[in-house]
Amino acid sequence: MRRVTTPDLTIDQMRYVKMLANGYITSEIVQEIWGVTRADDPKAYHNYEVKLSRWRKHPKFDEAWKEELRSFDYSDYSLSRKVLRKAMRQEADPWLSMQSAVNVMNSSGKRIYGDEDRAVTVKVEGLPEIGSPDQE
Repeated sequence: MRRVTTPDLTIDQMRYVKMLANGYITSEIVQEIWGVTRADDPKAYHNYEVKLSRWRKHPKFDEAWKEELRSFDYSDYSLSRKVLRKAMRQEADPWLSMQSAVNVMNSSGKRIYGDEDRAVTVKVEGLPEIGSPDQE
């Protein structure tokens, strides 16, 4: 049996993934990749919208999109930690300081203790002794 492999995304498809992950809207993407606006050529614009829709159905599209977002998450995470620490140490708004501290505690606990917090231990106590029919 011959194994069928999925082709990789093209350069334009990867541009689309990056633009979508960066928050571009469809009209901006079509303008950037093909240089067409809805006002210039409505039919061509519609055809490019359909093409983008087909590209989203590519088997490797989701994987590439998630990887692109993950690259942003690393830098955003560092920035958000700085903002949280600054808010936690300020004294002007006690509520903001408390909420920031709670957020830091929640996220730090998961990183420090890992999966320990997810472990569930079930302990059954106090079951009555029912006995068995042999004991009667």
